[in-house]
Amino acid sequence: MTAGPLAGDGTPDGPVVQSLRISFRVLSLATLLLGLGWAVSNCRQVPPESQIVVTRFGDVVRVQQAGLLLAWPRPIEQVELLPAPARQNEMKVTARNPALPDGAGTYLTGDAGAVLLGGTLTWRIVDPVAYFQSRTHVAPALNRLFAASAVSIAAGRSIDRFLVVRTERDGADPQVQAQRQALRGELVEEINRRLRALETAGAPLGVEVTRADLEASLPAQARPGFDAVLAATQRAEQRLADARTEATRTLQTADRESDRIVTQARGEAEERVGKVRTEVAAVAALAARDAPAGRPALLDQFYRERIAAVLGQAGRVITVDPQGSNRLILPGIQP
Repeated sequence: MTAGPLAGDGTPDGPVVQSLRISFRVLSLATLLLGLGWAVSNCRQVPPESQIVVTRFGDVVRVQQAGLLLAWPRPIEQVELLPAPARQNEMKVTARNPALPDGAGTYLTGDAGAVLLGGTLTWRIVDPVAYFQSRTHVAPALNRLFAASAVSIAAGRSIDRFLVVRTERDGADPQVQAQRQALRGELVEEINRRLRALETAGAPLGVEVTRADLEASLPAQARPGFDAVLAATQRAEQRLADARTEATRTLQTADRESDRIVTQARGEAEERVGKVRTEVAAVAALAARDAPAGRPALLDQFYRERIAAVLGQAGRVITVDPQGSNRLILPGIQP
């Protein structure tokens, strides 16, 4: 058997040895690159809308906001990407009763009514560590907190605060809209109060609810009766509006007629007063020309001046001396 060629130091230097040497170098380089990649596997850029929780052997060591993250590779350190505190997250409230519409639950109102309430909660992370430790329980907990808060809110209010009972009035009334907006704010405050109570009890969720969009409806059994009452209410309000319109129209007509009568009466009165003043003007002027002692003579003079015109209108005038013995027989109606 013949030996292969030897290198200057006496080691074999055949083709097989050279191939093995090259393969070993390539494998070493690949191992080095893989080790380097593993060493920087947890180094990354954190997006602006996110944050990262870093754990070391299961314990949370720090929270990294937006920027460059430098962390030990797995399994030494683990990184968990979470939404940033300013990011708003939405969650649809789900129904626990499959017979109800999706996202709704039945609640009794303060006026003994029943209403189906569902909605969407908007929340954000305020404590990344607490949220990371309880992230699998956040959605069920918010669902239960919504149900408990909705029971408390609905029990102290009438059904009118949840549903549009009078479409024409409630749909455009700013006060009604403000009350419903306040209702959503009260629901958010009640949920956050219960979240703070959980934090005080040592079970924080690390989240805060910022908005609650309610969806109110009626149970299927109550909808026909409610619609009938709503239709009757709308008809009554329409009739009341028509009656008010007719009353206003009648009042306006009466006011116009009253003004016409008063104006006409004042005109006739002024006309009569003017006529009377014209008729007595001569007598008043005659009486004012002399002293009160001479007024009877002036009146006799005025009588004699005017009696001629009066007697001139008669067909025949017979004068009788009141001091004489003549008697006058006038025709008349026989008694």
